[in-house]
Amino acid sequence: MGKILEQAGAAPAEKAKESPNLRTQLLKWKTEEEAGLERLNRYSDSGQLPEGIDSIDISTRRRIFDQALLAITRHLLILDVIQGSKDTLKELEAAAAAWKGFDTPPPYSVLMVDELLEKKEAVEGKQASNRSSAHVYTTTLDGLLKESKAVEEQIAALSKPDANDAASQWKLETAKAKQRAYFIRASSLKYSLSSLEYLIASGSVEISLLNRKIKEAGDNLSFTSEDMDRIKSASADRQAALRKELANVRKRLGKIHDEKVSAAAALTKARENPEPVPGSIELAELNVETAVLEADSLQALSDFLDSFVLIEAFVPEAYESRFELLTPKSPENRKHALETLTAMYAQLDALDVVAKNELAAVAADVGKQQSRLSLVSADDPKLPLLSRQRTVLWEKQAIVQRAHQSIVNQRRTLSRWIADYRAKEEAPWYMPVTEAFSKGWDALNRLWNISVNSYEETIEIDGQKVAQMRFVSLGDIITAVVLFVIAYLIAAMISRRVQRILIHRRLIGEAQARTLRNWLMLLVAFLLAFATLSWLSIPITIFAFLAGALAIGVGFGTQTIIKNFISGIILLFERKVRVGDIIEVDGINGVVSEINTRSSIVRGFNGIENLIPNSLFLENRVVNWTLNSRLLRRELTVGVVYGSPAQSVIDFLNDAAARHGLILKDPAPFAVMSNFGATLVEFTLYFWIELNDKTNSLVVASDLRIMIEKGLTELGVSLHPPLLEAEEARRRAADTPTSSAKLSLP
Repeated sequence: MGKILEQAGAAPAEKAKESPNLRTQLLKWKTEEEAGLERLNRYSDSGQLPEGIDSIDISTRRRIFDQALLAITRHLLILDVIQGSKDTLKELEAAAAAWKGFDTPPPYSVLMVDELLEKKEAVEGKQASNRSSAHVYTTTLDGLLKESKAVEEQIAALSKPDANDAASQWKLETAKAKQRAYFIRASSLKYSLSSLEYLIASGSVEISLLNRKIKEAGDNLSFTSEDMDRIKSASADRQAALRKELANVRKRLGKIHDEKVSAAAALTKARENPEPVPGSIELAELNVETAVLEADSLQALSDFLDSFVLIEAFVPEAYESRFELLTPKSPENRKHALETLTAMYAQLDALDVVAKNELAAVAADVGKQQSRLSLVSADDPKLPLLSRQRTVLWEKQAIVQRAHQSIVNQRRTLSRWIADYRAKEEAPWYMPVTEAFSKGWDALNRLWNISVNSYEETIEIDGQKVAQMRFVSLGDIITAVVLFVIAYLIAAMISRRVQRILIHRRLIGEAQARTLRNWLMLLVAFLLAFATLSWLSIPITIFAFLAGALAIGVGFGTQTIIKNFISGIILLFERKVRVGDIIEVDGINGVVSEINTRSSIVRGFNGIENLIPNSLFLENRVVNWTLNSRLLRRELTVGVVYGSPAQSVIDFLNDAAARHGLILKDPAPFAVMSNFGATLVEFTLYFWIELNDKTNSLVVASDLRIMIEKGLTELGVSLHPPLLEAEEARRRAADTPTSSAKLSLP
């Protein structure tokens, strides 16, 4: 079942294929789940529960059965739906392949383009919703897989031979039922994902087809007076229908006012009755409340229908303005039409805020009314009045939603019209680019010619020496920097190539080659700087102001720099510390990753890179764990209770070390009885590992502990209880410098 569930949780891109036996299996499981639920109900009614099972366990299994039945019902429904999704995709693909153009010749009405655009927006909305649902389903499926693994572990634990009591069997059956429910839900989710993928693919095909139609119609667009007449006629029909609906609401409003008066009179009479019927006053008050609520709601309906008529009245006016935009008339007319559409958009924006607020308020009223109804029984005389209140609130909510949706549609349409017009009326793309380029070029020229410094130059004219002023501009400095960088990059590329050749031919070590290259590039940088300045006729004297600061810096920093440089050279030639060595220096443990001219980089085992001045390697004590060998001896101490077979423990420890793939066979591992404690006998296992990027001594030790704990338990050897503090301190003090307590090595 676990493998099946993992298959059910495969990647969503892999389409689910219905097995011919899946539907039969689901129906079989449905019968079994229903039978199990019926047996559980009988078992619960008898009141005879196994020892260790309570009502919570009964409720848990009943909930699992209910979830499984619900998942089966959904799964069967999805199996029917997914075929429809496949057929829809095939039909759309066939329609897209068959469409070669409209049946009628151009030009095409602007109304047809608007209809195509609205249909495209609707499909894009569905696409976004389907993608969001697919993401939720994928996340839920991942969660089911994790929960299923936990259930598998629970089943394995309950399936042990010693767990054969009634309570354990009950829990085992519950865990298996839960595992089946997880599989059904996971399979259902996978088929749902496949159905969504078909729907998303169908949406993509439909959007592509709509884009083709919109482009072809948009390239041959027309807006005629006949189109305008159709718009006005359709708008007039909608306004007439709204006015008719408004008349009916006002007629109902008149009747409800009469009912409100009658209800108020009935309430007054009930209160004046010296011996009122129990509950009559409360019912009369509710009747008045209902009449008032209905009157207020109908008045709100009337107001929103008025607003609805106003919104519909915008349509012809908006299309007239659009007609002005699309008609090649004077710029003044088009400007006026654009201002009209912008003003309409602002009005709709304000109406949208009002509609949203009213929609939130009526939703709160509906929720409050639902809460009141949930507390009323079916035979309560207040139920019809409360239901009537809820009905009128629903009616109000519906008309507000209609108005809000109409506002949203109109705003979206106006926004599209305004954006399309502005896009067409904008100047060609190269005009603003040209203007911006011209302005930028002028500003760049002014910046380029800014004088940074000046100097006096002596030239010879007709045999006479004449002094003249020369200026160094910012452009000269930038040119010098660019030339320097280009030349330096070329030199660096050549030096890297030479470095690889020297290392490949084993003429020089990698660390030495890197250091030599660094110093050569420093020399090249100085030579390139002088050559660049000379080629541009920029005298070095203009940088005289830097000489003082440079001299001061050299005076303070040369001593340390030279010391570290010489230390680096000694390190490279003595090769007592090499790249890749595992060292301990100045309290830092790690691997040497670089040895440079001034400092070296030691990458700690926590991933942090430390810059160590080279002089520290000569002045401080350095522990090099891999100077002559990368082998490292580790030890692991195990305490067992007195009476345990010592030789068996030693043999098992040797065998465990021999079976570990990362422990070296030469030198061979060995175990000894190391100490008699107050409450335990200590055995120590000594083994060797090779320090490299694939071996982590902490993981190796952890693996050994797991193997030892499991193996000794199987041998019947009991591990010691927690060590006494004195023994713990003695053991730590007896650890060798190569123990894990001394240094955390990989």
